[in-house]
Amino acid sequence: YEVDTKLRPSGSKGPVAVRLSSFERYYAEEAWTWELQALTRARLAPVGDAALGERAMRIVRAALVRPRDGEAVRADVANMRARMARERAAKGFWDLKLTPGGFVDIEFLVQALQLIWAARAPEVLAANTGEALTRLRQVGALAEGEFEHLHRAWRLWSDLYQVARISLGGASIDDAPAPLALQLARVAGAADLDTLRAHMAELRESVRGDFARIV
Repeated sequence: YEVDTKLRPSGSKGPVAVRLSSFERYYAEEAWTWELQALTRARLAPVGDAALGERAMRIVRAALVRPRDGEAVRADVANMRARMARERAAKGFWDLKLTPGGFVDIEFLVQALQLIWAARAPEVLAANTGEALTRLRQVGALAEGEFEHLHRAWRLWSDLYQVARISLGGASIDDAPAPLALQLARVAGAADLDTLRAHMAELRESVRGDFARIV
């Protein structure tokens, strides 16, 4: 298991493990918005001391449900996304994570809304992005139309990613043999890869529009 040192309190200069009291204080007083975004994805691993894990998750929830300035959250999330676009640009059309309208745009939008709404509607908190989208729609944070194409995009990106990861082992979908390319197209209900590309481009534009409008 590899730990991303940039995501822990104090970054790579801090300790790998901290006391619960220090963890609680950090997220109550010092955490940046992007660190709280990461906290929305926290899950309890089914190993070790269950009671300790539950205490940690209570601290996580308490940190996430604190009232926040919505405009400040939006500005921070937009700035972080712009920084990612500059420093970690998408590698091509099939980069489902980093391309505009891809996974990151959906996840950042969801995380921003969770941080803004959690104080008044804590039920929006869910580590799974698809479940979080559903909960945000239920409380009125997303309009029905916004939810429909955001969830459709998230589901399609997830399906394509899983098929490509298993079948291509990291290679570009552009290099997929014809039978596999056809299977990828069928995942989206498309007749061929060119039709799939056109559908994806349209869906990405919709997602990017939602991100620009909401965040």
